[in-house]
Amino acid sequence: MDYAVSVYEFAADLPNEERYNLAAQLRRAVASVPLNIAEGAGCGTNAEFARFVGYAYRSLKEVITCIELCERIYRTIPRAALEKLVDEGTQISRMTHTFMQRL
Repeated sequence: MDYAVSVYEFAADLPNEERYNLAAQLRRAVASVPLNIAEGAGCGTNAEFARFVGYAYRSLKEVITCIELCERIYRTIPRAALEKLVDEGTQISRMTHTFMQRL
């Protein structure tokens, strides 16, 4: 959830021309991470739960790719902020992948 908030804040700072493009895509993708995990937690079996955790994992990969795309397009964004979001997303995606495999 904290990561989603950080990405939302990052998306809000993107240029206005990205409001309906990368910013919107980032918000949708990052919001789907905790939402899919929450939905999966309500499933009846571990296999079902793992399916939803898989959706969350893929959404994290999408978020990371969008942030890397922002880095290539908007060179004025501080590199440290981008690296922090990419590193944190990568770490969360590893944990999510491990969790999914254990279910």
